[in-house]
Amino acid sequence: MKYTFRIAFIALTVSIALGMGSCSDDEFTESIFDATEYPLDRTLATFPLDTFVKKNFLEPYNLRYLYKMQDVGSNMEYNLVPCTYDQSVTLAVLCKYLWYDVYKEFVGEEFLKTYSPRIIHVIGSPAYNPSSGTMLLGTAEGGLKITLYNANALQPNDIDLLNEWFFKTMHHEFSHILNQRFNRPTDFDLISNGLYNSVSWQDTPDSLALSQGFISPYGSSHQREDWVEVIANYIVKDTVYWNQMMETASYQWELVTDVDANEWKTFNGKVSQGLADRDTVGYYVRTSSTSGGNDATYAIQRKAVQRDADNHYVVPDENGDIVYLHTQGFIGKDVIQEKLKYVRDWLKENFNYDLEAVRMGVQRRQWVTDENGDFVLDANGHFQNNLVFVRPDGTTLLDDLKAEVEKYKELQK
Repeated sequence: MKYTFRIAFIALTVSIALGMGSCSDDEFTESIFDATEYPLDRTLATFPLDTFVKKNFLEPYNLRYLYKMQDVGSNMEYNLVPCTYDQSVTLAVLCKYLWYDVYKEFVGEEFLKTYSPRIIHVIGSPAYNPSSGTMLLGTAEGGLKITLYNANALQPNDIDLLNEWFFKTMHHEFSHILNQRFNRPTDFDLISNGLYNSVSWQDTPDSLALSQGFISPYGSSHQREDWVEVIANYIVKDTVYWNQMMETASYQWELVTDVDANEWKTFNGKVSQGLADRDTVGYYVRTSSTSGGNDATYAIQRKAVQRDADNHYVVPDENGDIVYLHTQGFIGKDVIQEKLKYVRDWLKENFNYDLEAVRMGVQRRQWVTDENGDFVLDANGHFQNNLVFVRPDGTTLLDDLKAEVEKYKELQK
């Protein structure tokens, strides 16, 4: 069998070589491949969205927005379902409004034509990884394709959730694509060297990651993820939220290995009753010692605060407030700000990409602003969702965006 295959392979090689040697004398006939560009089928119910993505993504940026799930382009290790048509419409118009139009305005159309992914593949369901207990939000492949999962859970009325599941993911994956074109500074990789945890990053609390100088737990998994997480989070987080994160990143933490197991149960009870702060009480790390087959002490991570003589219970000040300690000289906020400067300078130098302008462009599209361009806060001091804010005529911005798809229904008549 091997001998026969070898002969066939040699014969094929010779045939190709002879064909190549005589091609100048051949007369080419019509190609056997159909290269005709067919018009979109107007009888399909999906024609309006098909036309919208053709006009707004394919023609200007050579981008294919694939919402009819492609088996050949899907990760078959996961149990996946397609995105519904309505959710595909919503995600498509938001992709244009909150992503492509922002980059076009503040970085330039040529930037998008050069660096934009060529495929956005939309999947309706999440992709769970049972071995790690994590959920895959998106992937970037070879600088050409971005896959977005869980699109059936899209909720435009919740900006934070919208960003966490989709637009932070999109900026994250797009930043990977840019990093594939130009290497990030090697000095960046040294800032948090020794602190990355690729195995169990998902077990790191948000506040602990911030205190260690990572903008997110996922950022603590690897230098390349740290890099793009700084960019993506900075773009989508509003000023109030970002400042709160930097405040959290200003606290110091400690690893304590001798917390009595019974006391820990008491601590947990207080947290569940709302009588204690989880960050101060701490997060369980591992069993440190056993006695008679039972856990005797635990190792935990907790904020450094003023405690009793046994270093267990919090001792508040005369006003009943927790006294936070700063004894280590390491502030996570300073580390994050240093990383932010690296990405800001890198984007400007390599792409003429003004990170501050892009961020503010996204913020002003996400949140309601007044006639002076200032953000409008509600009675609780929160930013107001610009996408679903009801105007005096009873309509919303999201209605306008979806109308850009619906208008193509006229071509079906």
